[in-house]
This record gives sequence, C-alpha cells and structure tokens, in this order.
Amino acid sequence: MPCNITAPSSDDVVTLVLWYKGDMKVPIYTLDARKGPIEKSKHFPSKQLGRRVHFDLHVRNPGLTIDPVKGEDQGIYRCRVEYKRYRTLSYMYELKVIVPPREVNIMDESGQRIEETIGPVDEGSNVTLICEAEGDLFSCAHSGC
Repeated sequence: MPCNITAPSSDDVVTLVLWYKGDMKVPIYTLDARKGPIEKSKHFPSKQLGRRVHFDLHVRNPGLTIDPVKGEDQGIYRCRVEYKRYRTLSYMYELKVIVPPREVNIMDESGQRIEETIGPVDEGSNVTLICEAEGDLFSCAHSGC
C-alpha cells in the first residue's frame, strides 16, 4: 500500500510514518526519523504482523508491504506522515483479501459426489449440478450473491 512521504517543501523532512489498521490506537508499523535522516530511520513492526510487514523506502513509491497476506489482514489501513514543519498528512486504503475455498465439491441432484466426469447426457436433457465450497465465510455487498 503506497504512502506518499515526499515533503511538501524542500526545507522540510519526514519525522514519523505511522500505519494503523481499523480503529486501532496503536500503530501496526512505525518508521521513526526524528533523530536523523529518513534513510537511517528506525523501523518498528507490530508484534501482530512481525516479519510479514515492512516499509520500503528505496522504491519509487514507498509503501507498506505485507507478505504473505492472510485473510485477517483485510480491513481499512491509514498511513499518517508527520513532518518537522508541515502539517500531518494521512492516507487511507481498504485492503480486500480473497481467500480461496479449502475444498470444492460438485454433486449430482441425488447428492452423489462427482469425481471426474458426468454423462453421457442426451442433448436437450436437463442436468442439475450442486456446488459446495468449504472455507471462511464472506460477506456480500450486492443483492443476489
């Protein structure tokens, strides 16, 4: 998730970059440059994310990387950038995580699991297949899902 840390003016510098998730009051990641240049800043990931998270300063668009991403990482994230002279800026992102099902079963209308193929089926006849997926629950924002 990108976070623009470019100082608004050439005579200003970044002092802190704080990442928050949801309504949490404690940052999930802190980049502290209050005691020197940002290139020598100290990085503090939260215990919650540990080694899965880092903030890369050495790319064109610096940002927070979570690797590997887990379903529980889904949510609203906020990047807060504090400067020495300029006002604090915040950026918000929504991270959506698609978790594949653990298992998918296809059954015929009598409930028998289909292992490979179905048929032969006469052209023009009706075929009913039932698909069941096992995995985490998801919410649907659209009617008819």
